[in-house]
Amino acid sequence: MKKIFTLLLVAMTAVVARATDYIVPVTVVVNDVTSEQLGEFSIVENDGLYDVNLKNFILDSENGPMGVGNVELKGIQPYQDGKATLFVTEKEVTITDGDDPNVVYWMAGMLPPVNVLLRGKIEDEHLYMNLYIDLMETMDQIIQVTVGEGYQMPNPGFELWHPSDETHVEPDGWHSFETATGALAAFGGHHLTKSKNAHSGEACARIYSSSILGIVANGTMTTGRLNADAMIATDPANNAYLDVYMPDLDGAGKPFYIPLYSRPDSIAVWVRFRQGSVNPDHPYANISAVITDGTYYQDPEDKVYTNVVAKAKNDKIATTDGEWVRVTAPFVYTENDVEPQAILVTISTNADAGQGSDGDEVLVDDIALIYNAKVTGLKIKGQDVPGFSSEVMNYQMELDEEISEDDIEVTVEGKTAHVLKKVAIVNDYYVCSVVALSADMSVMSQYVIDVKSSSTAIRSIKTPAGQSAYYTLDGRQAKTLAPGRIYIRRQADGTVTKILR
Repeated sequence: MKKIFTLLLVAMTAVVARATDYIVPVTVVVNDVTSEQLGEFSIVENDGLYDVNLKNFILDSENGPMGVGNVELKGIQPYQDGKATLFVTEKEVTITDGDDPNVVYWMAGMLPPVNVLLRGKIEDEHLYMNLYIDLMETMDQIIQVTVGEGYQMPNPGFELWHPSDETHVEPDGWHSFETATGALAAFGGHHLTKSKNAHSGEACARIYSSSILGIVANGTMTTGRLNADAMIATDPANNAYLDVYMPDLDGAGKPFYIPLYSRPDSIAVWVRFRQGSVNPDHPYANISAVITDGTYYQDPEDKVYTNVVAKAKNDKIATTDGEWVRVTAPFVYTENDVEPQAILVTISTNADAGQGSDGDEVLVDDIALIYNAKVTGLKIKGQDVPGFSSEVMNYQMELDEEISEDDIEVTVEGKTAHVLKKVAIVNDYYVCSVVALSADMSVMSQYVIDVKSSSTAIRSIKTPAGQSAYYTLDGRQAKTLAPGRIYIRRQADGTVTKILR
Protein backbone atom coordinates (compact mmCIF):
# COMPACT_ATOMS: atom_id res chain seq x y z
CA MET A 1 0.00 0.00 0.00
CA LYS A 2 1.40 3.40 -0.93
CA LYS A 3 2.40 5.80 1.79
CA ILE A 4 1.28 9.36 1.14
CA PHE A 5 3.55 12.03 2.60
CA THR A 6 3.12 15.76 2.94
CA LEU A 7 6.14 17.99 3.45
CA LEU A 8 5.81 20.74 6.04
CA LEU A 9 8.50 23.43 5.90
CA VAL A 10 8.23 25.75 8.88
CA ALA A 11 10.14 28.18 11.07
CA MET A 12 13.38 28.47 9.10
CA THR A 13 16.07 30.78 10.45
CA ALA A 14 19.14 32.42 8.95
CA VAL A 15 22.62 31.92 10.29
CA VAL A 16 23.94 35.31 9.21
CA ALA A 17 22.41 38.72 8.62
CA ARG A 18 22.41 38.52 4.81
CA ALA A 19 19.45 36.20 4.41
CA THR A 20 16.29 36.23 2.32
CA ASP A 21 13.20 34.36 3.42
CA TYR A 22 10.48 33.42 0.94
CA ILE A 23 6.90 32.44 1.69
CA VAL A 24 6.11 30.37 -1.40
CA PRO A 25 4.03 27.42 -2.59
CA VAL A 26 5.69 24.09 -1.86
CA THR A 27 4.80 21.00 -3.89
CA VAL A 28 5.85 17.52 -2.74
CA VAL A 29 5.71 14.38 -4.87
CA VAL A 30 6.20 10.92 -3.36
CA ASN A 31 5.18 7.73 -5.21
CA ASP A 32 3.37 9.82 -7.87
CA VAL A 33 1.22 11.37 -5.14
CA THR A 34 1.25 15.16 -4.88
CA SER A 35 0.61 17.51 -1.98
CA GLU A 36 0.79 21.30 -1.83
CA GLN A 37 1.07 23.95 0.88
CA LEU A 38 2.80 27.22 1.65
CA GLY A 39 6.28 27.01 3.11
CA GLU A 40 9.14 29.25 4.16
CA PHE A 41 12.41 28.87 2.29
CA SER A 42 15.59 30.60 3.46
CA ILE A 43 18.55 31.57 1.26
CA VAL A 44 21.65 32.82 3.09
CA GLU A 45 24.58 34.50 1.34
CA ASN A 46 27.90 34.00 3.09
CA ASP A 47 31.10 35.32 1.50
CA GLY A 48 29.90 34.70 -2.04
CA LEU A 49 28.57 31.22 -1.26
CA TYR A 50 24.98 30.36 -0.40
CA ASP A 51 23.29 28.21 2.23
CA VAL A 52 19.83 26.74 1.73
CA ASN A 53 18.06 25.98 4.99
CA LEU A 54 15.05 23.72 5.56
CA LYS A 55 14.27 23.53 9.27
CA ASN A 56 11.85 21.21 11.07
CA PHE A 57 11.36 18.93 8.08
CA ILE A 58 8.26 16.81 8.77
CA LEU A 59 6.64 14.03 6.77
CA ASP A 60 2.91 13.77 7.44
CA SER A 61 1.94 10.16 6.79
CA GLU A 62 -1.24 8.13 7.13
CA ASN A 63 -0.21 7.39 10.72
CA GLY A 64 0.39 11.03 11.63
CA PRO A 65 3.32 13.46 11.39
CA MET A 66 6.82 12.01 11.33
CA GLY A 67 9.59 14.40 12.36
CA VAL A 68 12.65 14.08 10.12
CA GLY A 69 14.74 17.08 11.17
CA ASN A 70 16.76 19.96 9.77
CA VAL A 71 18.20 19.78 6.25
CA GLU A 72 20.94 22.28 5.47
CA LEU A 73 22.86 22.59 2.21
CA LYS A 74 25.86 24.83 2.82
CA GLY A 75 28.52 26.47 0.72
CA ILE A 76 26.74 26.36 -2.65
CA GLN A 77 28.69 28.05 -5.44
CA PRO A 78 26.25 30.20 -7.46
CA TYR A 79 26.28 30.66 -11.23
CA GLN A 80 25.18 33.81 -13.03
CA ASP A 81 23.33 33.65 -16.33
CA GLY A 82 21.92 37.03 -17.30
CA LYS A 83 19.43 38.07 -14.63
CA ALA A 84 19.31 34.59 -13.12
CA THR A 85 21.36 33.40 -10.16
CA LEU A 86 21.48 29.62 -10.39
CA PHE A 87 22.20 26.94 -7.81
CA VAL A 88 23.24 23.49 -9.01
CA THR A 89 24.68 21.10 -6.46
CA GLU A 90 24.55 17.60 -5.06
CA LYS A 91 25.58 17.14 -1.45
CA GLU A 92 25.64 14.50 1.20
CA VAL A 93 23.74 15.96 4.14
CA THR A 94 23.55 14.88 7.75
CA ILE A 95 20.05 15.65 8.99
CA THR A 96 19.90 17.05 12.53
CA ASP A 97 17.10 17.15 15.09
CA GLY A 98 14.55 19.91 14.71
CA ASP A 99 13.20 22.11 17.48
CA ASP A 100 9.47 22.16 16.77
CA PRO A 101 7.86 21.57 20.21
CA ASN A 102 4.87 19.88 18.56
CA VAL A 103 7.04 17.01 17.34
CA VAL A 104 7.71 14.36 19.96
CA TYR A 105 10.37 12.36 18.13
CA TRP A 106 12.88 13.22 15.40
CA MET A 107 14.17 10.56 13.01
CA ALA A 108 17.45 12.39 12.37
CA GLY A 109 19.42 10.33 14.86
CA MET A 110 18.59 7.06 13.09
CA LEU A 111 19.15 8.35 9.53
CA PRO A 112 22.48 7.90 7.74
CA PRO A 113 23.78 10.84 5.66
CA VAL A 114 21.43 11.37 2.75
CA ASN A 115 22.09 12.59 -0.77
CA VAL A 116 20.28 15.81 -1.74
CA LEU A 117 20.21 17.08 -5.32
CA LEU A 118 19.38 20.76 -5.74
CA ARG A 119 18.65 22.71 -8.92
CA GLY A 120 17.22 26.17 -8.54
CA LYS A 121 17.39 29.85 -9.29
CA ILE A 122 16.40 33.36 -8.34
CA GLU A 123 15.37 35.43 -11.36
CA ASP A 124 13.62 38.81 -11.26
CA GLU A 125 13.13 38.18 -7.51
CA HIS A 126 11.22 34.98 -8.27
CA LEU A 127 12.48 31.88 -6.44
CA TYR A 128 12.14 28.45 -8.03
CA MET A 129 13.86 25.32 -6.70
CA ASN A 130 13.73 21.57 -7.29
CA LEU A 131 15.11 19.34 -4.54
CA TYR A 132 15.40 15.56 -4.58
CA ILE A 133 15.92 14.02 -1.12
CA ASP A 134 17.14 10.44 -1.23
CA LEU A 135 15.65 8.35 1.59
CA MET A 136 15.82 5.05 -0.28
CA GLU A 137 17.99 3.29 2.31
CA THR A 138 15.71 3.98 5.26
CA MET A 139 12.24 4.68 3.88
CA ASP A 140 12.39 3.42 0.29
CA GLN A 141 11.44 6.91 -0.89
CA ILE A 142 12.76 9.65 -3.18
CA ILE A 143 11.06 12.87 -2.13
CA GLN A 144 10.76 15.53 -4.84
CA VAL A 145 10.17 19.05 -3.54
CA THR A 146 9.37 22.02 -5.78
CA VAL A 147 9.59 25.41 -4.12
CA GLY A 148 8.02 28.43 -5.79
CA GLU A 149 5.71 28.97 -8.76
CA GLY A 150 5.58 30.60 -12.16
CA TYR A 151 7.48 28.04 -14.25
CA GLN A 152 5.29 24.94 -14.26
CA MET A 153 1.65 23.96 -14.05
CA PRO A 154 0.50 23.41 -10.47
CA ASN A 155 -1.19 20.12 -9.60
CA PRO A 156 0.08 18.55 -12.85
CA GLY A 157 -1.19 15.07 -11.99
CA PHE A 158 -4.69 16.24 -11.03
CA GLU A 159 -4.31 14.67 -7.59
CA LEU A 160 -5.62 17.66 -5.63
CA TRP A 161 -9.29 18.74 -5.76
CA HIS A 162 -11.47 21.41 -4.16
CA PRO A 163 -15.26 21.96 -3.97
CA SER A 164 -16.81 23.97 -6.81
CA ASP A 165 -20.27 23.93 -5.26
CA GLU A 166 -22.10 21.88 -2.62
CA THR A 167 -21.95 18.62 -4.60
CA HIS A 168 -19.17 18.98 -7.20
CA VAL A 169 -15.40 19.35 -7.27
CA GLU A 170 -12.73 20.85 -9.52
CA PRO A 171 -9.03 19.98 -9.71
CA ASP A 172 -6.85 22.57 -7.98
CA GLY A 173 -5.84 25.19 -10.52
CA TRP A 174 -8.75 24.37 -12.87
CA HIS A 175 -12.35 25.49 -13.22
CA SER A 176 -15.50 24.60 -15.13
CA PHE A 177 -19.17 25.63 -15.34
CA GLU A 178 -19.93 25.40 -11.61
CA THR A 179 -17.79 28.49 -11.04
CA ALA A 180 -18.64 30.25 -14.33
CA THR A 181 -19.76 33.85 -14.60
CA GLY A 182 -22.29 35.36 -17.01
CA ALA A 183 -26.07 35.62 -17.34
CA LEU A 184 -26.37 32.00 -18.54
CA ALA A 185 -23.90 30.44 -16.13
CA ALA A 186 -26.67 28.69 -14.19
CA PHE A 187 -27.69 26.83 -17.35
CA GLY A 188 -24.21 25.50 -18.12
CA GLY A 189 -24.70 22.16 -16.41
CA HIS A 190 -21.96 19.93 -15.05
CA HIS A 191 -19.11 18.83 -17.29
CA LEU A 192 -16.16 17.99 -15.02
CA THR A 193 -15.55 15.26 -12.48
CA LYS A 194 -12.78 13.33 -10.78
CA SER A 195 -11.83 9.96 -12.26
CA LYS A 196 -9.70 7.09 -10.95
CA ASN A 197 -8.82 5.94 -14.48
CA ALA A 198 -5.55 7.86 -14.22
CA HIS A 199 -2.52 7.80 -16.46
CA SER A 200 -0.40 7.98 -13.29
CA GLY A 201 -1.05 8.50 -9.60
CA GLU A 202 -4.50 8.15 -8.08
CA ALA A 203 -6.67 10.52 -10.10
CA CYS A 204 -7.23 12.40 -13.35
CA ALA A 205 -9.78 14.89 -14.66
CA ARG A 206 -12.78 13.73 -16.71
CA ILE A 207 -14.36 16.35 -18.99
CA TYR A 208 -17.62 15.37 -20.68
CA SER A 209 -20.28 16.93 -22.88
CA SER A 210 -24.04 16.84 -22.43
CA SER A 211 -27.22 17.85 -24.25
CA ILE A 212 -29.15 20.76 -22.76
CA LEU A 213 -32.53 21.53 -24.38
CA GLY A 214 -31.37 19.69 -27.47
CA ILE A 215 -28.17 21.73 -27.73
CA VAL A 216 -24.85 19.99 -27.16
CA ALA A 217 -22.69 21.75 -24.57
CA ASN A 218 -19.04 20.81 -24.92
CA GLY A 219 -17.22 19.79 -21.77
CA THR A 220 -14.63 22.43 -20.95
CA MET A 221 -12.19 23.20 -18.16
CA THR A 222 -9.78 26.10 -17.88
CA THR A 223 -7.10 27.51 -15.61
CA GLY A 224 -8.98 30.80 -15.87
CA ARG A 225 -12.71 31.24 -15.46
CA LEU A 226 -15.54 30.34 -17.81
CA ASN A 227 -18.10 32.92 -18.86
CA ALA A 228 -21.52 32.05 -20.34
CA ASP A 229 -23.35 35.09 -21.72
CA ALA A 230 -24.84 34.04 -25.09
CA MET A 231 -27.29 31.43 -26.39
CA ILE A 232 -25.25 30.93 -29.58
CA ALA A 233 -22.32 28.61 -28.81
CA THR A 234 -19.91 30.38 -31.19
CA ASP A 235 -20.51 33.83 -29.71
CA PRO A 236 -17.24 35.06 -28.07
CA ALA A 237 -19.35 36.13 -25.10
CA ASN A 238 -18.98 32.45 -24.19
CA ASN A 239 -15.31 32.19 -23.29
CA ALA A 240 -12.56 31.36 -20.85
CA TYR A 241 -10.79 34.38 -19.40
CA LEU A 242 -8.20 35.52 -16.89
CA ASP A 243 -7.36 38.77 -15.15
CA VAL A 244 -4.75 38.81 -12.39
CA TYR A 245 -6.38 41.94 -10.95
CA MET A 246 -9.68 40.13 -10.37
CA PRO A 247 -9.89 39.44 -6.60
CA ASP A 248 -12.23 36.41 -6.80
CA LEU A 249 -10.99 33.13 -5.30
CA ASP A 250 -12.07 29.55 -6.01
CA GLY A 251 -12.99 26.80 -3.57
CA ALA A 252 -9.32 26.16 -2.81
CA GLY A 253 -8.75 29.82 -1.97
CA LYS A 254 -6.75 30.35 -5.18
CA PRO A 255 -7.26 32.99 -7.92
CA PHE A 256 -8.69 32.15 -11.32
CA TYR A 257 -5.35 32.19 -13.12
CA ILE A 258 -1.96 30.45 -13.14
CA PRO A 259 1.17 32.61 -12.64
CA LEU A 260 3.84 32.16 -15.32
CA TYR A 261 7.11 34.13 -15.40
CA SER A 262 8.97 32.30 -18.14
CA ARG A 263 8.78 31.35 -21.82
CA PRO A 264 8.23 27.60 -22.37
CA ASP A 265 8.78 25.96 -25.74
CA SER A 266 5.63 23.84 -25.76
CA ILE A 267 2.88 22.32 -23.64
CA ALA A 268 2.23 18.59 -23.28
CA VAL A 269 -0.61 16.58 -21.74
CA TRP A 270 -1.78 12.97 -21.60
CA VAL A 271 -5.35 12.44 -22.82
CA ARG A 272 -7.82 9.63 -23.43
CA PHE A 273 -10.54 10.83 -25.80
CA ARG A 274 -13.68 9.23 -27.21
CA GLN A 275 -16.77 10.63 -28.94
CA GLY A 276 -20.21 9.66 -27.70
CA SER A 277 -21.33 9.52 -31.34
CA VAL A 278 -18.94 9.65 -34.28
CA ASN A 279 -19.02 13.10 -35.85
CA PRO A 280 -16.83 13.05 -38.96
CA ASP A 281 -17.26 16.79 -39.56
CA HIS A 282 -16.12 17.72 -36.04
CA PRO A 283 -13.99 14.80 -34.82
CA TYR A 284 -11.41 16.51 -32.60
CA ALA A 285 -10.94 17.62 -29.02
CA ASN A 286 -8.56 20.49 -28.34
CA ILE A 287 -6.19 22.22 -25.95
CA SER A 288 -5.17 25.87 -26.16
CA ALA A 289 -2.70 27.84 -24.05
CA VAL A 290 -2.12 31.59 -24.07
CA ILE A 291 0.65 33.37 -22.13
CA THR A 292 -0.20 36.98 -21.26
CA ASP A 293 1.01 39.92 -19.19
CA GLY A 294 -1.78 39.16 -16.71
CA THR A 295 -4.26 41.81 -17.79
CA TYR A 296 -7.68 40.79 -19.06
CA TYR A 297 -7.66 38.26 -21.88
CA GLN A 298 -10.33 35.88 -23.19
CA ASP A 299 -10.35 32.80 -25.43
CA PRO A 300 -11.94 32.94 -27.97
CA GLU A 301 -10.91 36.54 -28.56
CA ASP A 302 -13.43 39.32 -29.11
CA LYS A 303 -10.81 41.78 -30.40
CA VAL A 304 -7.10 42.07 -31.14
CA TYR A 305 -5.20 41.68 -27.84
CA THR A 306 -1.76 43.29 -27.51
CA ASN A 307 -1.04 41.73 -24.10
CA VAL A 308 -0.29 38.27 -25.52
CA VAL A 309 3.22 36.85 -25.16
CA ALA A 310 2.66 33.51 -26.94
CA LYS A 311 -0.01 31.03 -28.02
CA ALA A 312 -0.11 27.25 -28.39
CA LYS A 313 -2.96 25.15 -29.76
CA ASN A 314 -3.64 21.55 -30.69
CA ASP A 315 -7.15 21.30 -32.16
CA LYS A 316 -6.55 17.93 -33.82
CA ILE A 317 -6.81 15.57 -30.82
CA ALA A 318 -8.42 12.50 -32.38
CA THR A 319 -10.16 9.58 -30.68
CA THR A 320 -7.53 7.54 -28.86
CA ASP A 321 -9.32 4.15 -28.93
CA GLY A 322 -9.29 3.81 -25.17
CA GLU A 323 -5.53 4.41 -24.84
CA TRP A 324 -3.67 7.21 -23.12
CA VAL A 325 -1.89 9.41 -25.69
CA ARG A 326 0.57 12.26 -25.10
CA VAL A 327 -0.29 15.32 -27.16
CA THR A 328 1.76 18.50 -27.52
CA ALA A 329 1.47 22.01 -28.91
CA PRO A 330 4.41 24.38 -29.56
CA PHE A 331 4.26 28.00 -28.41
CA VAL A 332 4.38 30.65 -31.13
CA TYR A 333 5.70 33.93 -29.72
CA THR A 334 4.37 37.34 -30.67
CA GLU A 335 6.33 40.55 -31.12
CA ASN A 336 4.36 42.33 -28.38
CA ASP A 337 6.61 44.10 -25.91
CA VAL A 338 5.14 42.49 -22.79
CA GLU A 339 6.48 40.24 -20.05
CA PRO A 340 4.86 36.89 -19.11
CA GLN A 341 2.84 36.97 -15.90
CA ALA A 342 0.06 34.40 -16.37
CA ILE A 343 -1.11 31.53 -18.56
CA LEU A 344 -4.63 30.60 -19.65
CA VAL A 345 -5.02 26.91 -20.58
CA THR A 346 -8.36 25.58 -21.84
CA ILE A 347 -9.26 21.98 -22.74
CA SER A 348 -12.53 21.03 -24.46
CA THR A 349 -14.22 17.86 -25.68
CA ASN A 350 -14.58 19.40 -29.14
CA ALA A 351 -12.48 21.88 -31.05
CA ASP A 352 -15.61 23.54 -32.45
CA ALA A 353 -18.05 25.25 -30.11
CA GLY A 354 -21.41 23.43 -29.88
CA GLN A 355 -20.41 20.80 -32.46
CA GLY A 356 -19.74 17.80 -30.26
CA SER A 357 -22.10 14.97 -29.40
CA ASP A 358 -23.79 13.93 -26.19
CA GLY A 359 -21.38 11.70 -24.24
CA ASP A 360 -18.07 12.99 -25.60
CA GLU A 361 -15.35 12.45 -22.99
CA VAL A 362 -11.74 13.50 -22.45
CA LEU A 363 -9.66 12.16 -19.58
CA VAL A 364 -6.75 14.50 -18.78
CA ASP A 365 -3.61 13.81 -16.74
CA ASP A 366 0.06 14.76 -16.33
CA ILE A 367 0.13 18.19 -17.94
CA ALA A 368 3.45 20.02 -18.26
CA LEU A 369 5.12 23.02 -19.79
CA ILE A 370 8.13 21.87 -21.79
CA TYR A 371 11.40 23.79 -21.64
CA ASN A 372 14.07 22.57 -24.04
CA ALA A 373 17.73 22.62 -23.07
CA LYS A 374 19.41 20.60 -25.81
CA VAL A 375 22.95 21.58 -26.75
CA THR A 376 23.31 21.40 -30.52
CA GLY A 377 26.81 22.83 -30.96
CA LEU A 378 30.04 23.50 -29.06
CA LYS A 379 33.01 25.64 -30.10
CA ILE A 380 36.18 26.62 -28.29
CA LYS A 381 38.21 29.53 -29.64
CA GLY A 382 35.99 29.44 -32.72
CA GLN A 383 36.77 25.79 -33.48
CA ASP A 384 34.11 23.09 -33.42
CA VAL A 385 34.54 20.47 -30.73
CA PRO A 386 35.46 17.40 -32.87
CA GLY A 387 32.65 14.90 -33.31
CA PHE A 388 30.19 16.77 -31.10
CA SER A 389 26.86 15.06 -30.49
CA SER A 390 24.20 16.03 -27.96
CA GLU A 391 24.22 12.47 -26.61
CA VAL A 392 28.00 12.28 -26.02
CA MET A 393 29.22 13.91 -22.82
CA ASN A 394 33.07 13.75 -23.02
CA TYR A 395 35.52 15.10 -25.62
CA GLN A 396 39.21 15.79 -26.21
CA MET A 397 40.88 18.33 -28.47
CA GLU A 398 44.18 20.24 -28.77
CA LEU A 399 44.63 24.01 -28.85
CA ASP A 400 47.92 25.71 -27.96
CA GLU A 401 46.16 28.80 -26.65
CA GLU A 402 44.96 30.07 -23.32
CA ILE A 403 41.27 29.36 -22.73
CA SER A 404 38.70 31.18 -20.63
CA GLU A 405 34.96 30.74 -20.16
CA ASP A 406 34.34 33.48 -22.72
CA ASP A 407 36.09 31.34 -25.36
CA ILE A 408 33.43 28.62 -25.11
CA GLU A 409 30.52 29.06 -27.55
CA VAL A 410 27.39 27.03 -26.91
CA THR A 411 24.42 26.64 -29.24
CA VAL A 412 21.37 25.47 -27.33
CA GLU A 413 17.83 24.58 -28.39
CA GLY A 414 15.46 26.19 -25.92
CA LYS A 415 14.07 29.70 -25.74
CA THR A 416 14.98 30.25 -22.09
CA ALA A 417 17.62 27.57 -21.44
CA HIS A 418 20.47 28.43 -19.08
CA VAL A 419 24.10 27.72 -19.97
CA LEU A 420 26.80 27.44 -17.28
CA LYS A 421 30.50 27.35 -18.17
CA LYS A 422 33.61 26.61 -16.10
CA VAL A 423 37.28 26.22 -17.00
CA ALA A 424 39.83 24.53 -14.73
CA ILE A 425 43.54 23.78 -15.35
CA VAL A 426 44.85 20.29 -14.58
CA ASN A 427 48.42 19.66 -15.74
CA ASP A 428 48.57 20.28 -19.51
CA TYR A 429 44.80 20.38 -19.89
CA TYR A 430 42.12 22.98 -19.80
CA VAL A 431 39.11 21.09 -18.45
CA CYS A 432 36.07 22.89 -19.88
CA SER A 433 32.72 22.09 -18.30
CA VAL A 434 29.43 23.10 -19.95
CA VAL A 435 26.04 22.62 -18.28
CA ALA A 436 22.73 23.25 -20.05
CA LEU A 437 19.75 23.64 -17.72
CA SER A 438 16.09 24.09 -18.62
CA ALA A 439 14.29 27.17 -17.30
CA ASP A 440 12.14 25.05 -14.95
CA MET A 441 15.21 23.28 -13.51
CA SER A 442 13.94 19.85 -14.57
CA VAL A 443 16.38 18.95 -17.38
CA MET A 444 20.14 19.17 -17.18
CA SER A 445 22.94 17.93 -19.42
CA GLN A 446 26.68 18.27 -18.82
CA TYR A 447 29.61 18.16 -21.24
CA VAL A 448 33.32 18.00 -20.44
CA ILE A 449 35.98 18.90 -23.00
CA ASP A 450 39.62 18.17 -22.15
CA VAL A 451 41.72 20.60 -24.18
CA LYS A 452 45.40 19.67 -24.29
CA SER A 453 47.49 22.83 -24.43
CA SER A 454 51.13 23.65 -23.75
CA SER A 455 50.02 27.14 -22.69
CA THR A 456 48.87 25.83 -19.32
CA ALA A 457 52.42 25.10 -18.12
CA ILE A 458 50.95 23.86 -14.86
CA ARG A 459 52.92 21.30 -12.87
CA SER A 460 52.18 22.53 -9.40
CA ILE A 461 49.73 19.87 -8.29
CA LYS A 462 51.61 17.24 -6.29
CA THR A 463 50.21 13.86 -5.39
CA PRO A 464 51.71 11.65 -2.63
CA ALA A 465 53.47 8.51 -3.84
CA GLY A 466 51.14 5.60 -4.35
CA GLN A 467 48.03 7.72 -3.94
CA SER A 468 45.48 9.43 -6.19
CA ALA A 469 44.06 12.91 -5.72
CA TYR A 470 40.58 13.96 -6.88
CA TYR A 471 39.46 17.37 -8.08
CA THR A 472 36.13 18.91 -9.02
CA LEU A 473 35.69 20.28 -12.53
CA ASP A 474 36.41 23.80 -11.29
CA GLY A 475 39.80 22.72 -9.91
CA ARG A 476 39.07 22.28 -6.19
CA GLN A 477 40.42 19.20 -4.43
CA ALA A 478 37.65 16.88 -3.26
CA LYS A 479 38.07 15.04 0.02
CA THR A 480 34.85 13.04 -0.42
CA LEU A 481 33.22 11.96 -3.68
CA ALA A 482 29.49 12.41 -4.15
CA PRO A 483 27.63 9.80 -6.23
CA GLY A 484 26.68 10.82 -9.76
CA ARG A 485 29.29 13.56 -10.14
CA ILE A 486 32.29 13.81 -12.48
CA TYR A 487 35.79 14.22 -11.00
CA ILE A 488 39.35 14.60 -12.28
CA ARG A 489 41.67 11.91 -10.84
CA ARG A 490 45.40 12.62 -10.78
CA GLN A 491 47.55 9.58 -10.02
CA ALA A 492 50.99 9.72 -8.47
CA ASP A 493 52.70 9.28 -11.85
CA GLY A 494 50.97 12.39 -13.16
CA THR A 495 48.35 10.53 -15.22
CA VAL A 496 45.05 12.43 -15.38
CA THR A 497 41.74 10.67 -15.99
CA LYS A 498 38.12 11.69 -15.69
CA ILE A 499 35.79 9.50 -13.65
CA LEU A 500 32.07 9.36 -12.91
CA ARG A 501 31.49 8.50 -9.25
